[in-house]
Parts: sequence; structure tokens; C-alpha cells
Amino acid sequence: MRALVLLFLLAPALAQGLVLPFQGPAGYRLAQGYAQALQTPPPTLAALLLPEPPWQGGYERAGGLYSRAGAALAREVTGAEFVLLGRTEPLTLYLATPDGVYEGRFSNEAAAWLWLKARLNRHDLSPPPAPQGDEARLQALARGEEPDTLHQAALRLRQGEAVALEGLPQRLLDLWRGFAGKGELPGVYALYEALAQGQKEEALGLARRLAEGTVLEKLGALLVLRFLEDPSWKGLAWRLAEEAPYLPLAWEMASYAAFEEEDGARAKEALLQALRLSPDSALYWTNLGWAEYLLGQKARALSATQRALRLEPGVVALYNLGFLKALYGDHLGAKAAYDRALRLDEEGEVRMAVEDWAKHEKNAPQGLFWRAYLLERAGELGEAKALYQAFLQAQPQSPLAFLAQRALKRLEGARTELVLDRLALIPGDREARPFRVGEAVFPEVRLSGEPYLERAPLTTRLLKDGQVVEKAENPLDLPPLTAGAVATAPAVTPKEEGAYTLEVLYGSARLAVGLNVLKESLARRLYVLGLIPKDLSGQDLLSPQEMLGENGEALLLKRSVEALREAAPLAQSPQLTAPLASGPFPGKSVQELLRNADEALVLAFYRAVLEDPALLGEEGMDLVNAVVSWLLQ
Repeated sequence: MRALVLLFLLAPALAQGLVLPFQGPAGYRLAQGYAQALQTPPPTLAALLLPEPPWQGGYERAGGLYSRAGAALAREVTGAEFVLLGRTEPLTLYLATPDGVYEGRFSNEAAAWLWLKARLNRHDLSPPPAPQGDEARLQALARGEEPDTLHQAALRLRQGEAVALEGLPQRLLDLWRGFAGKGELPGVYALYEALAQGQKEEALGLARRLAEGTVLEKLGALLVLRFLEDPSWKGLAWRLAEEAPYLPLAWEMASYAAFEEEDGARAKEALLQALRLSPDSALYWTNLGWAEYLLGQKARALSATQRALRLEPGVVALYNLGFLKALYGDHLGAKAAYDRALRLDEEGEVRMAVEDWAKHEKNAPQGLFWRAYLLERAGELGEAKALYQAFLQAQPQSPLAFLAQRALKRLEGARTELVLDRLALIPGDREARPFRVGEAVFPEVRLSGEPYLERAPLTTRLLKDGQVVEKAENPLDLPPLTAGAVATAPAVTPKEEGAYTLEVLYGSARLAVGLNVLKESLARRLYVLGLIPKDLSGQDLLSPQEMLGENGEALLLKRSVEALREAAPLAQSPQLTAPLASGPFPGKSVQELLRNADEALVLAFYRAVLEDPALLGEEGMDLVNAVVSWLLQ
């Protein structure tokens, strides 16, 4: 380790800077030359130890690591005096220092070096050496593959070991110790740790304090405050955008604040700034289109939305396109856009598209039709029918009237069917009838509907003597255009033996099945825990069908006794032939207990397993060794 310490005692003035690998062909080799000239740790080491910011998406969510935003955040995350990274095609440098965050694009390396020396105010530095080394090898080191001594030390640091890597910023070293639970996490990471643990009040208080901190802390706090619906996030978004105008995410958040106020002008202002930094963001073009719509600029709104779709076929942009085309009277174009959005919509964005009509164009004559069109395909059949009828009353001569009439005929024949596939003891598992007292019953059903599957909760009811003794209900989250689905209804649990009726309800559909509940089964309780006992050869003593069958417990006890007795001759060690001093069977040896194994021994063991499944649940543990270990405890 002393060699590692000496390796970084090269230039105290620049020792706390970091150079990260450059993006592009030969980027690792080029960055290595810059690191040598600046007397900083190797870029591969910096890459291996660079933590992501704590929010989901990390650097990418904030605008990408290879940007001014990325350089600035990397500097604050690591505590480095400066951070340098770049691209090789075209040659671009991103530099974050205490004085500012800079970007430069150059035609040659000499110009780039002159610019860098000026920004660092280090005109005495010699130029970087010519790129050396193998690019693939450098990339592998940055990933921690086949590490040399230096990178092995870095990997140990990531695991929380006390490694003396001189020349790295202390904040970076402390951060990795904090990740390993051997030190405190800095504020913004502690914030997300509290949020992950469900400590919302603590997270809210910490976020409010961090909102007065660094750019990294402000950004982390902003995302949490918005998530927790604290109104202070709106003002913070604008303050952060003004303080760190190189952060596209800050401008994005500012645009959301403006949208909440229905302020299209400020939303547009923020989005134009975000697009200046991230011109290929489909999200920003989508949102710019909506800002233009709020400003009454429908042509610009349409143009921005189409630009977004050329970049990425996003669902929200497609719904917006359908909305805008419908406002222009382009019904075929609106239908095509809406149909494409509905096919791609897996997150239920269709409800937002319906609300856009109700909120922003409630007086538009075609709005009733398009709301009905979307709701029908989202499974809201009753609401869609009412809107189609209202549209025909209000606009009987509309070009869309014929489509509305056809839709009403279609909805008159709407139906929903519900078919039982199986009753399972574990969701997705095999048929498990007859059930026992205290077991959860999971109905697995097939749903179908015409023209589409209506949206409704999936409900299970357990009835005894005609009275509901238990009811469970779950929403069924289905994407638009769904006509059929397979689902697991919520479970119900019979509390006593006897005859029951189990019902499953979905919308207008109902199915009922008789359920005969027997006394509890030891074999089935083990099965639910994923425990099927094995013999010494590793073979299951019972098949799953036998474990679940009516005679499962009797078979389990019988075969367990046989397996223990067969193993008795193998119990020859002094430990197994000496009388037990304690435990459930004191005074008897393990060998004697195996030789004379009976149902009482086996039942005692399995009841202990129900209390502590690890007795039988360890990988590769067979019944005989599990029983022996239990007896020797």
C-alpha cells in the first residue's frame, strides 16, 4: 500500500483534481494524457470510483455526465478541486472549477490545452504526452475488470475497506465508506436514504434545509420536495435554474412549476432554455408543444409536437398530436394519432388525454366525441356511452356523428365474461383443491370483453350459508385496447371447516364455485413455505401433487419416518451414539431416535420447521441431516 500512497504524492497543487475518461474513439487514452499533464489520478481510477448522484437516473437524468451539468455535479459529488471530462468527436472539454462551469469546442488539441490552462490559471503546465496504452485495457480497468494493484485498492475502497489512496478528494473517500455503512452519508445521499426507508417527515425536513445548499443539494432537494408535494419546490426550481443555468433538469422542473400555474409563457421560457442544453430531448419538445398550445399558438404547438415524435414516438406526444389535429378538424389525423398512442400506452396516460379535453376545450363541439372515443378504448364503457349520446344530441350533423352512432351500436352489444382457470394456494401455481382451514385461496381467472374489457375492480367473496364472511377487492390496471386478460383475483381465507361458495366479480360478470374446506394440513403448510423434504440422495420425498393432495400429511409422515429409519445405520460417530443431554428428546442418542423414528418425532420436527423454516430451508439440506442438526442443537 505504501507504493500507492507515493503514487499520488506528485503535485500537491493539483492533487485534488479529477480527470474522467473522454467519450468517443481513443477517449480513454486522450484523457490519460491530460491526467498525466495535470498530475491527477488516472482517469480509469476516477471512473471506477465516481458515484452516481442519489436520485433515480443519476447523471443521465440531470442532462448526462458528458455535459457542463455532468462536470459540475461530478465535482460536487466527489469534492474535487476541479473535474475535467470531454468528447473526442468533435473535441469538446467540460470543466468544473470553484469559479464556474465551462465548455469549449476545438479544432485541435493544442487549442484545447491552451484554453484549459487559461481556465485553470496554470500557464506553467506542459502539454499532455501523446496518447499511449491500449484503449480496451483502459476501458476494462475503468469497469474493474482484471484490476492491477491500484484498481484492486479502489475496489476494496468501494467495499468499505480502509484504503490509503492519497491524491483522491477526502469527500470521495468518505462517501464510499458511507455507502459501506462505515461512516455517515453526506446530506443529499442521507436525504434519499431517509426517503427510501419511508421516513417522509425526516426527508421533508432535510430537503428543506438542503434547499439552501450547493447546486447538488438544491437539485436533490428539489426532486424530493416535488415528490412529497411540498409547494416550496416551485420557487426552488426557478432559483436553481437561475443559479445553475447549465442544468437542463432545473429548467425542466421550472417548466413544470409554470405548467401548474397554467403559465404557458414561463413554461415556454424554461423549455427553450432546456432545449438549448438538450436539443434532442423528445420530452422537452413535447412539453414545448403544450406550452405553445396554452399560448394559443396551435401551429407552433403542432410543429413542436411533430418534432418530438421525429425524435421518439412518445405516448404523451401522440395524445397531444391527436388533440391538436382534432382541434384543426383533421379527424382522420386525430384518429391515427390517438390509435397509435393507445397501442403504445402502458402507463394509463389515456386518462390525461381525456382530461385535456374536459379541462381546456370543454366547449369544443368535437370534444365530447373524442373523450368518448378514448374512454371506450380505455374500458370506461358506461361513461363513453353517455358521452357519445351527449355528442349526438349536441352535434347531430357533425361529420363524426356516423362514427358515434356506430360506437353506440357496438356498446349496446358490450359483454364481459369471466372464466375460472384454477384455485391456487400460491399465485401462479397449480390447482390446489381441496383447501384447508387458514389457507389463502387465490382464484386465477380469464377475462374477456367486447368491444373492450370494461374497467372495474376484481373482487373475491367468500360466502357460507349464503352470508358473505370475507371480501377482498383489487383494482385491475389494464392498458387501453385490452379485450382479454389473465389475472389473479385477491385471496380470501376460510377460517373453519365446511362448505363455502367462492365468488369472483368483475364489472357485470360473475362466477361462483363451491369450496369444501378441510382441516389444516402439515404438508400443505410446508409447501406454501417452499419446503419439500428430500431424502439423503436429494430426491423429493413427495411430489407437489402429493404434498397438496388429500392424503398429503399422511404420506409426508410415513415417508419421513421411513427415510429416518433407513439412515439410522449411518449414524456411527460418537456424537450420534451418545445420549443427548438436552433438547426435545434428552437421554436418547440420535442413532436410537433415527432407528426408532415415529410420527411423534417427525411431527415435532416439522412443527419446529414451521416456526423456523431455516431448519429445513438451507440450500442442499435433506431431511435426515436437518433432523440430526435439530436434535443436536
